[in-house]
This record gives sequence, structure tokens and C-alpha cells, in this order.
Amino acid sequence: MSSTTTPRVSSTTNPRVMSAARTAPLPKGQDAAISERLKSESANVALNAVAVLKEMVGDFRQQDRFFKYKASIVGGWLLVSLATVGLTCARGVKETGDFGAKLIPITSRAAVTIMNKSDETWRDVIVVVKDNRGAEWRASVARVEPTKELTVTPKQLLGADGRAAPSDIRIRDVEMRTSEGRAQLLENGRNLTEEAP
Repeated sequence: MSSTTTPRVSSTTNPRVMSAARTAPLPKGQDAAISERLKSESANVALNAVAVLKEMVGDFRQQDRFFKYKASIVGGWLLVSLATVGLTCARGVKETGDFGAKLIPITSRAAVTIMNKSDETWRDVIVVVKDNRGAEWRASVARVEPTKELTVTPKQLLGADGRAAPSDIRIRDVEMRTSEGRAQLLENGRNLTEEAP
């Protein structure tokens, strides 16, 4: 017979579950003691973290140079990856004024003309137009050079089903999307690119 003991198993089929919630709030005198305990425990955690970091640095210094090379390669890769993710997320959504876009109203026909007033080329430009019935139409162009205009006619606007927009489209909203972000240019018929007087 072996000298090991077997673990005890509960004989009940439905063990009772106990809640750790307090039935009544703590007395006011114990609040100060709790805050002191929290301060001391947080100080202990900070000191333990510093001690662990010192041990890791000491262990790293005792490793051979090939391990250090490997660690520096992995560390450099992590740094480049984090920088790439950070820069990608930092792009975000540009405001209408950040693009240097100017929506030029053309009242004689149902067309959208956008002027690039910035010093940068817009790439992968998509113009999204909503009409007065809420239908969405899109047109795209590869690039718009600085100081150049982009004019989109109803024939160039395509719906979700691939059909062109009607020639008498009433444009309500215009949004421009590029590889750098997006900007609302016209909202409910109001030109957002006009400077305030």
C-alpha cells in the first residue's frame, strides 16, 4: 500500500455556494485602516515589480552574447511593430479643413466639384453622395493632384447595384474618403467647406 493520500471528494451532489458580498457596510472607523492597507499593499507591489525587473536584468547580463543578439532582434521587431500599429491608428479621421478640400457648388447641373487646395496629392479618392431619398452613390479616382479639381457627374456615380445615378439627382450629402481618412463636405445641403464670414 502506498503512503500517498487520496484527495477528499465532496459527498454532496449540490454543494452550497456562498457569496462574498457584505450584508452591511463597514463601520466608518475602518475606512482609514483600509486606505492605509491599500497604500502599503500598492507600495509592496511596486517594490516587488522593481525587484523582479532587477532580477531579470541580472539574468539577462549573465546570458551569452548569442542570446542577447536574439533578444535584441525580437525587441527591435516588437518596437517596429508597435510603432507601425501606433502610426496606423494615429491617422484616424481628418476633419474637413484638414484635407484642404473645397466643395464648389454648381447649380446648373447635378454634379459635384471638389478642389484640392492642399499641398498634398490625394490618393484612392472615393466620393460618396447621398440623394434626397437616402440612396447612396459612389465614384472613385486614383489621385487628385494639389490645386486640381475633381468633378463627378451623375454618369460617374454608381449605386450598390452598379447602376448609374439618375441625371436629375438631388444631392443632399457629400463625403470624401481617401487613403488618409474621410471628410464630410456637404451635409443636408449645407456646404461645410465654406469659410464663415
